[in-house]
Amino acid sequence: MSKPSRMEILELLSNGKITAVEAASLLSDISTPEEAAPPPPPEKSPEPASFKEAEPASEGENGPEPSWFRVRVSNLETGKNRVTVNIPVRMMKFGLKIGSRFSPEINNLDWNELTGMMRDMKTGMLVDVQDEESNEHVQVYLD
Repeated sequence: MSKPSRMEILELLSNGKITAVEAASLLSDISTPEEAAPPPPPEKSPEPASFKEAEPASEGENGPEPSWFRVRVSNLETGKNRVTVNIPVRMMKFGLKIGSRFSPEINNLDWNELTGMMRDMKTGMLVDVQDEESNEHVQVYLD
């Protein structure tokens, strides 16, 4: 079976037939030989307390580069997750382009500025908010 092209993978992603994680894996397989291909990502996402164990980040000049953008919304009382979003950093630009079709204010984002901030930030918590009125805990972080 031949490998799918980048365009085929992106079309599958935009049609909702594969997840962003699956698309990232397929895209990385295109550029690496099959014998050196990394194992597929785990099915279940790690909890925020263990997000450092998820996948090793690549080393840059000043330390590890973030490989995942993660968002968690949980119930303050039970601690149970309400929303979990995991986006590979290398897919964010593509996601922002798609998102701009539904939310025009995204068009004003400067991708170079955003990636520069992520490189400076490295990994860790970006936002940690507890809203007692709506009983939610929101965490946004890079790892």
